[in-house]
Amino acid sequence: MPLAPHHRWALAGAVLTSAVALTDAVSHGLTGGFSPFSEESDLTLLVVAGTVVHGLAYVAFSLVLVAEAGRFSATNRVARGSRWVVLASLAVLATGFLTVAPVATVRDAYDGVAYTVFGIMAGLGFAGLLLGSLVMGVALLRTDALGVGARVLALLLPALGATVLLAWLTPLWAHPAYLETLTYVGLALLGVGAGSLRHATRATVASPASAA
Repeated sequence: MPLAPHHRWALAGAVLTSAVALTDAVSHGLTGGFSPFSEESDLTLLVVAGTVVHGLAYVAFSLVLVAEAGRFSATNRVARGSRWVVLASLAVLATGFLTVAPVATVRDAYDGVAYTVFGIMAGLGFAGLLLGSLVMGVALLRTDALGVGARVLALLLPALGATVLLAWLTPLWAHPAYLETLTYVGLALLGVGAGSLRHATRATVASPASAA
């Protein structure tokens, strides 16, 4: 299926950020430590590259949500509301990962006030991103208005259960990377393979209950 430019950029960002996250998950599972991309690493250039890649990917995911706004108008209120939650979370994360994080890494200023504030904001942004995407995926289960991406986001619910189970059975392998990967790929593919916007809008108008 053909991909629009915003989908291609976002998918590239999803692949790169997921690779970083999964590398960290495997490193932690095998050794109990973290990957060269984590802040604990001495490889400053790799750490900075990882933060910048994440920041740019968050911008790309935001562009997808903006470009596909028309499709969200054909969905229910929960899906539309979760879109705004995810957009706000991406804005916070993109700003932090493209400004504070690289500077703090180069200066080794992880104990500064700016980095502490960034840590709090990033934590809230990350939680909003994952939870908002999970709610979005579930809310879009009964419509094809957002295509493949919505189906990928719907997998976040069982993946969350599997991650909790891993935390109980083998804590070293419990890692948010699995949820991150589904989130990034799902957001990047929102609108890909969807039915026509006109058809989706007609279906919503014909079924007012679906917009409740």
